[in-house]
Amino acid sequence: MATPSVHTLLNGYLMPTDQGNPAFCAVYLIESDDGRIVFDCGHVGRRKALLAALCERGLSPGDIATVVVSHGHWDHLQNVDLFQRVVMHPHELRYLKAPSRRDLGTPPWTSAVLEGLDVREASEGEQLASGVRVVELPGHTPGSIGLAVDTDEGTALLTGDAVPAAGVLLAGEPLGRAFDSARARASIERVAELADVVHPGHDKSFRVTRAKRSR
Repeated sequence: MATPSVHTLLNGYLMPTDQGNPAFCAVYLIESDDGRIVFDCGHVGRRKALLAALCERGLSPGDIATVVVSHGHWDHLQNVDLFQRVVMHPHELRYLKAPSRRDLGTPPWTSAVLEGLDVREASEGEQLASGVRVVELPGHTPGSIGLAVDTDEGTALLTGDAVPAAGVLLAGEPLGRAFDSARARASIERVAELADVVHPGHDKSFRVTRAKRSR
């Protein structure tokens, strides 16, 4: 049985401007003997780029068994309709039905994006494929999740915006306005403890050491 592998389909970027944030999240592909998983899928402004990135690997959305959405912010889930099956945390799905009016990352229409899709719930420890399991990383949103992947390089942790960039792990503090700051800090620490390699939500992948964290 081959070891699962993680590949970057689209790079993530932090690009705040005085007119808002284009919010280009990273999109990752996990390949295993049990099939292919896409982690986060970006917003519709990157749909053409996502399809091109899959095509470069000889793939189409139909070749993807599951898309895992780390959380419900618009920049991470708008392209879910391209795929056959969507996996999210039950807390996140519940929140999307009635998001806070102050939550600018989760417009009230967000749950409508999921209508008619095969949406499944997944919680801590659930195996989505051999060597691929769900890790709960709440705080940025109520039900943020990541994926832990057992690779040849050790444990790769796909974090979404629980750790959007390397500087967040170094500082131990969430970026921007977290839904629950205390839980967000605990999730950052959990990533530091679990991961050998971090694949963040809006930055390049980086390796973690116990003595120091390095790019």
